[in-house]
Amino acid sequence: MPSEVKSRTNTNASGSTSNNSRVLWLLIGLALGVSITNIAIGGRHVKYLYQEQQQNNNDAYEPLPIRTRERTNKPKRINKKFSQPRLQLDDIKDDINNAKDDNKKFDRGDLAKARKKNLKQQTEKLEPLQQHLDVKDNTKVYDGDFITKILTGKKPFPRNKNNNNANADRLKYKPGTLQLSHAQTFQHCYVNTTHYGEHITNRLTSLVSLSDIHKLIYRNVPKASSSTGRHAMFDFLEGDDERMRHDDMEEKVHEKNYSMITFVREPLNRFYSSYDEAYFRMGPWMGDGPIVRDKPRVRKQYRDNKYKVDKYPYLYEGFSTIDDFRRKYCPSEILDRGNFLNCNQVPSIDDGTLASRFSQFVRDYTGLDPFDVHLFLQSSYLVFPTGEPFPITVIYNATDAERGWQEVALRKGVDIPDGEMTHGRKITRRFDVGKVSDGTKRKICRMLALDYCCLNIELPEVCRGDGDGEEEGGDDDEAVYCAVEKRDVETMKYVLEPLVIHPWRDP
Repeated sequence: MPSEVKSRTNTNASGSTSNNSRVLWLLIGLALGVSITNIAIGGRHVKYLYQEQQQNNNDAYEPLPIRTRERTNKPKRINKKFSQPRLQLDDIKDDINNAKDDNKKFDRGDLAKARKKNLKQQTEKLEPLQQHLDVKDNTKVYDGDFITKILTGKKPFPRNKNNNNANADRLKYKPGTLQLSHAQTFQHCYVNTTHYGEHITNRLTSLVSLSDIHKLIYRNVPKASSSTGRHAMFDFLEGDDERMRHDDMEEKVHEKNYSMITFVREPLNRFYSSYDEAYFRMGPWMGDGPIVRDKPRVRKQYRDNKYKVDKYPYLYEGFSTIDDFRRKYCPSEILDRGNFLNCNQVPSIDDGTLASRFSQFVRDYTGLDPFDVHLFLQSSYLVFPTGEPFPITVIYNATDAERGWQEVALRKGVDIPDGEMTHGRKITRRFDVGKVSDGTKRKICRMLALDYCCLNIELPEVCRGDGDGEEEGGDDDEAVYCAVEKRDVETMKYVLEPLVIHPWRDP
């Protein structure tokens, strides 16, 4: 072979080898890049799954599967705004708007700073007024109208001369006597998240029904016509169930002019229904049996929470199946026909067995460690994990849910005909409430004092004290009273108002 040809051949061979090497290294680099990408994506996916699992564990209440509809470009109906006043929100919104650019993303930190500034201004206004009115005795029960004028700034907050008294700066009054709406009162609510920690879930989202078309958010409260509310939102107000992030909730209300509503119920009556539901959901038949045979999630929830009810062993004594339980409250003629659902439509035949177990439970229950989410306080469903109240516009009475939802719909330009709100699970109670003693009722009211005070709901007659707002007294152990006091900047960090409301005595 001539030397020139041999040299050319060696050069080609060397070039080919070099090209192959470059291709090989390119493939190795590509494979390595793909591997790193997969690891990163997988890591994020695992993290997402972990967070999603944590969220599922923390979510307190999911009575029905979340319903969603396919979004369509439907024409908007007339959108009338709620007339409910928003306490100090206009000033707060102005502070935020002046401090940020139009294109800047909503930041809850901006809202917090504006609130803090607004709160400081209001507190400073209170200070010079306090010297005009002093009170020597903090056991006096004040008239609700007097407390209302203090809360609205029409009267100064009195200062107690006895500075050594721990209760010196508290004023006592009866629940349900304020001349304020439920929503206005709730904005003053102080929920001690340490004391009521078992009632408040540490979550980043809350289950709501959302209608973007009508700019409406409905926050459901279990055993307060929540099924009716979800029906109204889905079938009449074009809403979907959604786990809404709390930042998004505040942005929609404070920045985008959404209304946020909820329904609450008279606390004592709700407790009867809540216990009835909780008793059924935590019975031994939920661990095994025909009811949960195809519901592994329900069985797991029962196993995970059974320890909470084990401290009350008498509750299910002698009951191992659902039929054992039904025979205590359902007439035999219905059971013999196998129409078990009809058991919830007739009066209970409880001979006192179920009622006595309920009463024993109330005697043993502190009100602070509920064994089921239905026993959570209503107020706990309406606050952030910090105890700060949700930005609720209007709070309606669940006792007249149909009229309430008709009012909501009317303000949104929608008509709900009479008789359409029948989707609630209206069932008779399984235990005989008539056999519950007055002492038991008063104990329940004391455990629910936070709801009575923060929601401004009048006490049942059996739970009222003797004080009439002018005389001293009424400070008996069984009476329920509320307290209003100045916000403590150290212990009440997340309270929105300079004057706060909470029970005179926590359970």
